[in-house]
Amino acid sequence: MTDERGAREIAQAAEAIGDLLYRAVEATLEDPAPEPARQAAAQLYDVDSRTVPESDSGPAQLMGTLTLIRLLGLVRESTADRPERVDEVLGWITESMGKRYAARAKYVTGVLRSETDTADVPGMRQVLMTEFVPSLVWLLAGSVAVFGEGDLDWLRGLEAGTPTTASFLTGS
Repeated sequence: MTDERGAREIAQAAEAIGDLLYRAVEATLEDPAPEPARQAAAQLYDVDSRTVPESDSGPAQLMGTLTLIRLLGLVRESTADRPERVDEVLGWITESMGKRYAARAKYVTGVLRSETDTADVPGMRQVLMTEFVPSLVWLLAGSVAVFGEGDLDWLRGLEAGTPTTASFLTGS
C-alpha cells in the first residue's frame, strides 16, 4: 500500500467514524437517551473485534476517541468565557438523561475543563470500560444542547477550518 493510498483510507475511515458519532449526537439531542451513543460505540467495538480480535481496543475506538476529544476541545475553546461550562453540560445530561449518565460523563469532563486535564481523559477508559465512548458522546451532545442550542451546525461551524482527526493521524 502506498503512503498516499494509506492516508486516503485513514481519511475515509476517520470521516465514516466522524459521521457515525455526529449521528449519535444528533439522535441523543432528538430523544435524550443513552442508546444512540451505546449503539455507535458498539459499532466501533465490532469493527475493532474483527480487525484486532486479541485486544479490547483498536483503531476504530482510537479514531472515535480522538474525534470526540478534538470536538470537545473545540467546544472548550469556544466557551472559554463560561467558567461553569462543565456544570452546565452535566446539568443538561442530568435533566435530559438522568443522574447515572451525568455521573459517567463526569469522568471525562477534563476535556471541557482545560487542555491539561484533557490528558487524563483517555485513562478513564479503564474506569468506564464500554461506557467510555458513550460518555464522551453524551458530553458532546450536552455541549451542543447547551452552547449550540441543540443545533449540530453550531458544532460543524466550530470544526470548519480546523485540522481533522485524519490529518492528525496521517500527518497531512
